[in-house]
Amino acid sequence: MNYVCTVEYTLKDQNGNVIDSTEGRGAFTFTTGRNEVIPGFEREVAPMEEGEEKTFSLPPEEAYGEYREELLETVPRAALEGIDLQKGMVLQGQTPDGQTFLVRVVDFDDEKAVLDHNHPLAGQTLTFTVKMLKKEPTE
Repeated sequence: MNYVCTVEYTLKDQNGNVIDSTEGRGAFTFTTGRNEVIPGFEREVAPMEEGEEKTFSLPPEEAYGEYREELLETVPRAALEGIDLQKGMVLQGQTPDGQTFLVRVVDFDDEKAVLDHNHPLAGQTLTFTVKMLKKEPTE
């Protein structure tokens, strides 16, 4: 059976820095069994009961995966003409079949740019503190 889960959470990186939180934004709702959240998050949160709180850490393979060097791409600088590039900026692209994707600018010069297709949290162990606010079975 799948559930609609409404939670509050705080996400910290491996150095203890808060990277995301529902605080001030309102609760987060997802449905189990639909791949709407990272696998480890669903595994840890799905069995929780309303009112329950817990803290857990997820290694990269249960979160956004290992950092993969092969996902670095070097493109001609001319391919990004008209963009005021800055290291660390995120660009949105589109595949030939219309899918959008995000890349981060790692480095660039007058000839080329290095783009990173890894998720920004790839390779990191993540720690979540979660409180289950509401849990209802789906129909």
